[in-house]
Amino acid sequence: MNLIGFFTLLYRECHRFLRLPNQTLIPPVITATLYILIFGYSLGSRISDIEGVSYLTFLIPGLVMMSVISSAYGNTSSSVYIARFQGNIAELLVSSMSNFEIVLAIILGGVARGISVGICVAATTMIFGDVTIVHFGITAFFVIAVAFIFSAAGFITALWAEDFDRLSVFQNYILTPLTYLGGVFFSVEMLPQVWQKIAMVNPMLYCINGLRFGYIGVSDVALGTATGLVLGLSVVMFAWCYLLFRSGYKIKT
Repeated sequence: MNLIGFFTLLYRECHRFLRLPNQTLIPPVITATLYILIFGYSLGSRISDIEGVSYLTFLIPGLVMMSVISSAYGNTSSSVYIARFQGNIAELLVSSMSNFEIVLAIILGGVARGISVGICVAATTMIFGDVTIVHFGITAFFVIAVAFIFSAAGFITALWAEDFDRLSVFQNYILTPLTYLGGVFFSVEMLPQVWQKIAMVNPMLYCINGLRFGYIGVSDVALGTATGLVLGLSVVMFAWCYLLFRSGYKIKT
């Protein structure tokens, strides 16, 4: 591997979001805080315990995962899209780095942002609720793996999009609805029987509940199923990114 080129590109991707904390790190923390104040305190007092934990405790892991997903996706989608339409991506294509190294470095940049935001949100939410991570290893796995999946999703969307309107299509019409319906604010058991079955086909449900199990030890789905799904999606999404980039999809003329 061209380690110098790989780590230089990875550093550039990380530097992109670290130098603009008012756009990348602070807004998710504010959003999570507002959700806690509105749902955790205002409505949480009216909701009975869910699976033996308070509603506020149940809510926090979902907010952390929601922040990780949106941040990881936003980093790569904006980076690759801007590089395409400013022509900067040509510099990568003629570099000595392989396609594998380029794709991996960009995706890992999104993972780094997702992890950074997740840590910031988790640290902030601990101020509002007495939440202790039960299984640190499981928690770390789901944060990293899910960030990897949606960082890759941002990469694919940025290659496909022809303008900023199309760039927002995936996030507005697919990512956000599936995240909200994936159990961030509710347990699947609270839904009618029919909607429980529909919810089970939502991959977000497994991502969110995997983290929730690692965080507080409760989950609506089997941990093994969630782990297998996340691992499988990670491999598929990275392979998809790599094949698109290697073929020059919308980047080579």
